Amino acid sequence: MYYHSCPLKYVEYGKVFPHRDEDNWLLPTYEWLSNYCGYSPQIWLSRSTSCITGYRSSNALKKREKVIRNRKNTKIGNDSVLFGFENIQGFPLNYEVWSLVLHIIIGSDSDGKDISKTNKIITETLDQYAKWSKDDNSLEEDEVLASWDKNRDLDSLLKKHLFVEKDQVVVPSLNLKSAKKIICKNEKQKKKLRKMGFIEDRIIIKNLRYYGW
Repeated sequence: MYYHSCPLKYVEYGKVFPHRDEDNWLLPTYEWLSNYCGYSPQIWLSRSTSCITGYRSSNALKKREKVIRNRKNTKIGNDSVLFGFENIQGFPLNYEVWSLVLHIIIGSDSDGKDISKTNKIITETLDQYAKWSKDDNSLEEDEVLASWDKNRDLDSLLKKHLFVEKDQVVVPSLNLKSAKKIICKNEKQKKKLRKMGFIEDRIIIKNLRYYGW
C-alpha cells in the first residue's frame, strides 16, 4: 500500500494524522465518508504507485471546473514523497465508484455533514444518471447504474460497489517510520529524509513527472 504523496515539508518521522484544510474543495466528501468509516479527514492509501497517489501524472481524474493548475501546485508536486507499506488494514474504497460519488457531492451544495441530505442528493443524481443511460440504451454497460436501477437501495449499492477491497483504503493515522519503501524525486530530498531518521536502503529516487489536477 502507498500513502498518497505529500510535500516533504509535511513529512514526519513517526505517526502522522490527516491535515484538515477548511478550504479543501474535497472536504465535503471526506465529511460524508466519515459517517461510514468513523473519522474525517482521512489518510488515503493506494495498492500501487499509480496516479491515485498523486505522485505520477494522470488523466484519471478530470480537473474540477474553474480550477487552474499554477506554479504553486507544480512546486508542491515536484516536492512530493511517496511511502510504501505492507499489510495496512483500512476502510476499503473502490476508486472508480468513489470518483462517481465524489463528483456528485462536490457538484452539490452539501457540506457532507448531513448524511440524510447528502444521500438524498446522491440518490436523486443516480436516478438522473440511470434515466440518461436508459434513454441512450447504455444502462447495462454500467454495472453501478444497472445495479442502482434494479434495487434503488443506496446502502446496498455502497456496500456492494464502493466499500469493497480493490485499489485503495483510508485510515485515521499512519506511522511513516514503518514504511518499507520511500520514493522521492531527487538526491536533495533523499538527504533530508536520511537526516530525519529514515533508513537509507529504503529510500528510492524516482523522478516521475507531475501534472497536477
